[in-house]
Amino acid sequence: MRRFILFFLILGLGMGFSSNASAHIGDTVYLFFEIADEDLEEFDFTDGTIEEWEEIVGEPSLLPGNFIFSETVGDGAQYDPSDMDFRIWLGWNATTDRFYYGVWRSDNVYINEYAGGNPGEIWRHDSISFKIDADHSGGPYQFSKDDFETEEDYKLARGSHAQMFNFIPTSPDNIVVGHTTEAGEWLVSPPYSESGGAAVGQNPTILINEAYITAFDQLIYNDPEGSVVSDLFPGKIIGFETSPSDFDTEPTAYRSFSTLSGQSGTSGESSRFVDGRLIGVSGDDTAVERNSWGRIKASFED
Repeated sequence: MRRFILFFLILGLGMGFSSNASAHIGDTVYLFFEIADEDLEEFDFTDGTIEEWEEIVGEPSLLPGNFIFSETVGDGAQYDPSDMDFRIWLGWNATTDRFYYGVWRSDNVYINEYAGGNPGEIWRHDSISFKIDADHSGGPYQFSKDDFETEEDYKLARGSHAQMFNFIPTSPDNIVVGHTTEAGEWLVSPPYSESGGAAVGQNPTILINEAYITAFDQLIYNDPEGSVVSDLFPGKIIGFETSPSDFDTEPTAYRSFSTLSGQSGTSGESSRFVDGRLIGVSGDDTAVERNSWGRIKASFED
């Protein structure tokens, strides 16, 4: 009986608390649980493990079953755990106004020829992307230069209200988070973002990524101080997307590509993201959701 109760309660947690949300794509609202201030110091992005995520955040937020694997990108390979498997944890913190992101992945063929020095090229290798529309505004966030009268206007528009990050487990210069606009010169470093990872073994290679990123309601590529950081608080509805890329022969030669929304063009149009909701740990009514979730898991494990 507990298994059936657990199923319906999890379904309610994932979908039922979304009455005030206007979804980007689909009806599911994915939950981001708050990481308490006192727990942040437990996260070590250099340890090459995902243990702190399991202990503090709990169960993975996303599994392959949440994703739609494209049949038209590259080989169009569908989910096969012997080819690539993964688990993803999603978190946030109100004090830092940062999103936290942890990934465990198993890959039978790990393609990473990234030479370092250009974080905007990280996406071309076995990596994973995280795209965020933290003010839930939707709309395009990547453009063509032909859309603007000047190159400066083009630079100001790119990534201004939604941003895309790419994470790779290892690189020669130890910069393992990338961003594809001109803001990447400062956005991929603390205090705005930080990432660490590890790659261990062969066939399969176990890949770890741990990171935090800062989302902006207005990102000004050449003005970090003037850019507007998105305020994170319990109950906030955001748009986001995340995509694991798998290459088995060479960089950019996709074996498989998947998204939560099943939409193409998520690298340029944030209206094709899915919705997320920020769940707090205490001091607000959304704490009831987190506490209920803890009791559900505890009863199931008894």
